[in-house]
Amino acid sequence: MRMLLIILVGLLLSNCTNSYVKNKKSIHSPNDLMKFTNIWCEKNKSTDKIIRMCGSGWSKDLTISENKAILSAKLKIADITQHTLLRNEMITHKENAKGVVKSYEMNADNQLTEATISGYKIVSKKVMKEKNGWRTMVLLAYNMS
Repeated sequence: MRMLLIILVGLLLSNCTNSYVKNKKSIHSPNDLMKFTNIWCEKNKSTDKIIRMCGSGWSKDLTISENKAILSAKLKIADITQHTLLRNEMITHKENAKGVVKSYEMNADNQLTEATISGYKIVSKKVMKEKNGWRTMVLLAYNMS
């Protein structure tokens, strides 16, 4: 009987997160936005062949909000597929009267130049009212092959 009750409660709780995202119509606080974003972005994971990425955008204009969300997700995909990481390391050893002084410095720069992301698909999109504007969330899928 206890096992049946545990399974039933587990099923009810798992459905709460899906209904939370599905029924959400507006964002009321930063915590509300964080909870929604975490649930939204975790619902689809990337695989070796398909990159799934979520993006978010806010604007007083609905079209600008949608464009920002898509651009945000596309930038994340481009960062994964076409970025260049430049690393500079410098190790110095100086000898003085007290002994050897060692120092280490590393600089890293992530560069994204002239990236082309074509062939992506919008898997899902959700538009909600937030303050006096629109919050758009998109989930993009990009095929690696």
